[in-house]
Amino acid sequence: MDALAVGIFEGWEPEDFLLLFGGLLGLGFGALAQWSGFCFRAAVAETTRPGGDRPKLAQWIAATAVAIALTQAGIAFGLVDVTGTPYLQADFSLGGLVVGGLLFGVGMSFAGGCISRLSVLAVRGNLRSVFTLLVVAVVGYAAIRGLLAQARAGFADGTRVPGGDTAPSIPDILSAGLGLPVATVALALGGIALVGGLALALRTAGRRPGPLAVGAAVGLLVAFGFAATSWVAAEAFDPVGVESLRFTQPSADALMYGMISTGVAANFGIVMFAGVLAGAFLQAAAARSLRLEGFDDPAQMARAGLGGVAMGVGGVLALGCAVGQGLSGVATLAYPSMIALAAIWAGARLGFAWRAGIERRVAATA
Repeated sequence: MDALAVGIFEGWEPEDFLLLFGGLLGLGFGALAQWSGFCFRAAVAETTRPGGDRPKLAQWIAATAVAIALTQAGIAFGLVDVTGTPYLQADFSLGGLVVGGLLFGVGMSFAGGCISRLSVLAVRGNLRSVFTLLVVAVVGYAAIRGLLAQARAGFADGTRVPGGDTAPSIPDILSAGLGLPVATVALALGGIALVGGLALALRTAGRRPGPLAVGAAVGLLVAFGFAATSWVAAEAFDPVGVESLRFTQPSADALMYGMISTGVAANFGIVMFAGVLAGAFLQAAAARSLRLEGFDDPAQMARAGLGGVAMGVGGVLALGCAVGQGLSGVATLAYPSMIALAAIWAGARLGFAWRAGIERRVAATA
């Protein structure tokens, strides 16, 4: 078996493994998300109704708990190095995290899903998701490198919190304050997150283990992404960014790669996003759930478009989406990611209330 493996991968560079790991991560997440309906918007929506079980919220809580525990264990044992990730930059834009998070949350409430959910629905034949995903990608790319980039950068710089010598990492801060090794603090926090998170998830799911299993699998994928890219970064000659599941920039980069692939090199994010689409499609095909769905009326299309614009701008301002900041970022225990997640949650709740008010007014005039 070892000889076979050596033969298959003979001549591969670390960067080739980076693309392989990205594809595998995407395939796993896409198939799992398609099968389970894993979605942050659905998790928030469950909190708007009183009582009852909340399986989608339980999935998210379990995913967060396992992602934190495994990522922090990887850091403690030297398998994961997240020090250079955007989540742990010493100076960060507080305004970008809050305003971007609010915009993203409102946008996903109007669009019918976060970027990851739209991606898995799009390949199932949901044309509403295809349209919204294209809007997110185009607007997101404009905010990263296009017409909106200068205004976005100006706002982010104007609301930037000056950085100090310590990264915005909860383990690092506690380590300095308590005089304990960072590895010890990371393991302790990971253990607390795992035990407390899974207990809360089990209660939220009504004592059913299914949502916990789904969440644990997603959390494992997040940790795998960090570990895999950390290994490549350590082996590669050229600098390689450590990352895991995220969707705002990868969806935009994938769109540009699809149009001008001769001028854009494939990277981990692009291949990961392609893997998500492939995994979700294969699962939907196996379940025979492929079917075309469109907009019911122009108003629904307008809501989806506005939601896509808000998610595209908000995701770039907040340096990530519900998965990128809210799951991968939180797994690093970077407190800016927690600020972004709280803002996305608040924005989604605001968006649901806004939509409900619109629907009541429409019903009253019908």
